Amino acid sequence: MDNTVTHHIGRSNLRGVLLLLLLSGLQPVLSTDGEEPQLHDDNEDAEKVSCTIVGPEYVTVSVPSSVECDSDCQACTFSLSLDGQSAVGQGNVLAFTVTSWAEALTVTCTVTAGSGLTATATKRLQVLAGPANVSISGPGLMHPSVSHTYSCHAYCRPSCTYAWKTDRGPWLSGQGNVISITPQEISGAQLVCKATNSVSKLFVAAVREITVISGPPKVEIIGPDVIEIAEKYTYVCSAECTPACRYVLSVNSQTVRGPVMEIMVDHPLKSLTLKCEAQNTASKSTAVASKTVQIARSDRNPSSRPGEASAVLLLAVIISALLPL
Repeated sequence: MDNTVTHHIGRSNLRGVLLLLLLSGLQPVLSTDGEEPQLHDDNEDAEKVSCTIVGPEYVTVSVPSSVECDSDCQACTFSLSLDGQSAVGQGNVLAFTVTSWAEALTVTCTVTAGSGLTATATKRLQVLAGPANVSISGPGLMHPSVSHTYSCHAYCRPSCTYAWKTDRGPWLSGQGNVISITPQEISGAQLVCKATNSVSKLFVAAVREITVISGPPKVEIIGPDVIEIAEKYTYVCSAECTPACRYVLSVNSQTVRGPVMEIMVDHPLKSLTLKCEAQNTASKSTAVASKTVQIARSDRNPSSRPGEASAVLLLAVIISALLPL
């Protein structure tokens, strides 16, 4: 009697356990050999697909770029798109070049398994541009001891930083795109601006030739100190000027424009005085030089009277290009 009751209660408990297993979605396995039953999940062996996009955080206009779609699925096919437009890649790699600036682009990768399962990943890429069209604006001539301002311009997205240097001098940063300099600060004749993209660190430099106004420090008349009657002689006025000098040569009461003069005396005099005035074309600074030329005695003109200055015939001929005053 007691055994019957005990057996009835054990059968009832088993039915309750089976009911709980069915409600939880697990399939019970009954064991007839006294071993513990094993429980199995229907989704345990289900195929799983995932992917990620590997690549830079930004791309630059006109600079080739690439991204890779990474997945542990060996037999999957890959489909990649750039900003919603289908793109063709080599397997899971997409190579592309952005031709125009936009704030950002979105790369999408879809992985499809043989069973039809898919996975999708997206990556947002910041788009950079420049530096491009880098140029320096400012005066073409610099006056000594006067401050001059130059500005550097460049097309950059999102922004550019600027650095300056003069010839072999050091790079100066922190000036922004504007710098003020004087001729004493220049070690050469070039001003260089380097524009650098603030994100990509790509840079482009522009060079501006600088001309510093100078001269004339001194003037020199080049030619013989002693001349003979009835012979032609050439005299040249020379001075160092930047950007250039204009010249006025004179002898006695005759004046010519230009740095070169050819003269001839046909009656004897004791001497002649040549004068040259050189003027800087930009600053208008002027320097003057003079030269005394002795006239040698000659027997070829016996009828000449040495003391008469009014009897001197002076021919002044310009043999170089004339420069206007």
